[in-house]
Amino acid sequence: MRTIYTPSTIDKATEEKLWKDAVIVFDTCALLDFYYMSAAHQEVMADILKYLSPRIWLPAQVVYEYYKNRESVILKPISENYRDKELQGNHFVDDLKSFIANWEREYYHPFISAESLKSIKEALIVIEPKIDEIKTTVSKEYQAKRNEIKGIKDKDAIEKAVSVLSKGKPFAYSEVMAICKEGAFRYSNQIPPGYKDAETKEGIRQYGDFIIWKELLQYARQQKCDVIFVTNDAKPDWSMVCEDKPERKDDCAEGVKDIQKDEKKSKKREENPLPEELGNPRRELLAEFEEETGQSIWFYSTSSFISKLEKTYQPKQQEIAFFGQLGIVRDVLARLERERKIRQRYTGDAILIRCDKCGELFSFDAGEMNFEWEGGVVDDRGMGYEMEYDSQETCECPNCQSQIDLTLRVWEYPMGAFNYQDIEIEGGEIDTPINLEPYIDLQDYDTCDRCGERAVVNSYGLCDQCEEEFKRFVNSDD
Repeated sequence: MRTIYTPSTIDKATEEKLWKDAVIVFDTCALLDFYYMSAAHQEVMADILKYLSPRIWLPAQVVYEYYKNRESVILKPISENYRDKELQGNHFVDDLKSFIANWEREYYHPFISAESLKSIKEALIVIEPKIDEIKTTVSKEYQAKRNEIKGIKDKDAIEKAVSVLSKGKPFAYSEVMAICKEGAFRYSNQIPPGYKDAETKEGIRQYGDFIIWKELLQYARQQKCDVIFVTNDAKPDWSMVCEDKPERKDDCAEGVKDIQKDEKKSKKREENPLPEELGNPRRELLAEFEEETGQSIWFYSTSSFISKLEKTYQPKQQEIAFFGQLGIVRDVLARLERERKIRQRYTGDAILIRCDKCGELFSFDAGEMNFEWEGGVVDDRGMGYEMEYDSQETCECPNCQSQIDLTLRVWEYPMGAFNYQDIEIEGGEIDTPINLEPYIDLQDYDTCDRCGERAVVNSYGLCDQCEEEFKRFVNSDD
């Protein structure tokens, strides 16, 4: 019998038994994720649901949430992936023409040689219609994809397959109230599942995950069946995850100042899962399910479910029409799951970057950045000088190892006040920026008595460069 101390792992024999006999249950997010695939691969997923339909059962709460969110999720790829405003708003040709106008002034800077200028003008004659042609082609393609996506809700293969699946009966109102009361106690003590939803949802909605869990327990107990639960919810109120975040470098440099804080971190490390448990179901959920029902349960993400399905049904591949498409479906879902995990665990102390080369989304954490700020005067704006500080950062895409360079910029105005920030990037696109204010201490900066630059100064009022020059002067033979 499992307890809360039993590691969250599954042995081969138990897993084989589940895949032979267990009822398959899909969570809401697992069903809705199918709409992020192309229409052709949605058809494949619909075929999978039809093929497995004798073994699938859906909780009433899942069915409710699926139909409630279906249409908005169908249209999401339009807003997230098929906006051509950025492309149409690209002013490359106009910008190049402006540069040419500046370069034609041969008597003062900036200018370039007449030979080079002639070559650039000739190239522009060729480039300009090609750029317009590219914009037109992409615009037509994007419009076709938008129309295709909008048409899915009227010819929805996924919904057609879901509509005929076996479904649970909704709880009575009094039962829902009792579940909410129990959920309030569990959430206040961070007992899974679902307590993370209390941070973003209100009323009965925050107990949606817990209602699904109660339906699962009731169904397995009544039907005396094991369960394969397919869910893409990677939050720590479902899965075993390590929630420790890298510390800021200035925090590390200060050393241990707060004993209670240090003890809390040590305790947190002790509670972190074993390496082999990462991503697996919470121990408490496995123990509760077995104790409440006398049956077994295991969780799979949709991509790992498809991967396991591919291995399990390998001997029957000749009779399964969709079998050859499983690998592609698995890879599409795996990428979607990775991005969801990154966003779910995002707490603001990182930059989310999408690599230009491979399109992978990844997190560049503050703990990996240098924050070596260099500054100078921008302008005298009447209330003191406006200062600009830059920090050069470099990271690698974890998927293709491409180098990505960033320039972090902060403007200080008036003195001591964080006014504005900007982040430039080469090799990627910033999906979600970081607030740079906590990572620059403007109070540490002052005006160098010698050169007048805004910088970190020593006790003599000198910046690093002037201090070095002063030392060279003192140590010189003259």
